[in-house]
Amino acid sequence: MKKITIAAAVAAITIAATIYASPYYALHQIKTALAERNADALAAHVDFPALRDSVKIQLEANMANSIQAVAGSDNPLAALGQSIAGAMLGKMVDAMVSPAGVVALVNNSAISPQMDAGAGAGAAADGARNKADYRAGYAGINQFVVRAKDGKTHNGALVLQRHGIWGWKLSSIELAPAVTGR
Repeated sequence: MKKITIAAAVAAITIAATIYASPYYALHQIKTALAERNADALAAHVDFPALRDSVKIQLEANMANSIQAVAGSDNPLAALGQSIAGAMLGKMVDAMVSPAGVVALVNNSAISPQMDAGAGAGAAADGARNKADYRAGYAGINQFVVRAKDGKTHNGALVLQRHGIWGWKLSSIELAPAVTGR
């Protein structure tokens, strides 16, 4: 009876540990797919409809803020410009949020995998200095966030959502805030 209790406890701890570690493993698989520029492998870890919606909402908000900052709220052409730009934005995001587009988007972000394996010693030293500083962790039971920071400037984040017990998919990319000015 004691052996069964110990085996059940070990099994429960093992299951809990693998559930806890599953987003880290998914992040490792995403980083590997990015490093290899393997769009098909990356696509298996991306929820494209959710990612498209997330990017569209953020770009529309950034665009509205930029138009308002440049044209002002009393400009009648600002609303027209915003509606035209909004129509084009949907097609642009659909093209950008594809397997190849996500590889390019994340590789150009601050969270991208660093350095080629064949880089020389000088490049290795530069890569170590330029390596992205990022933190990964749970933002809830079903959400895991990888946030890049460069000093005090917010550079965006990758948000993974739980799919099933052990599965995780990239569902949102928090874009860096747009810098506006007149």
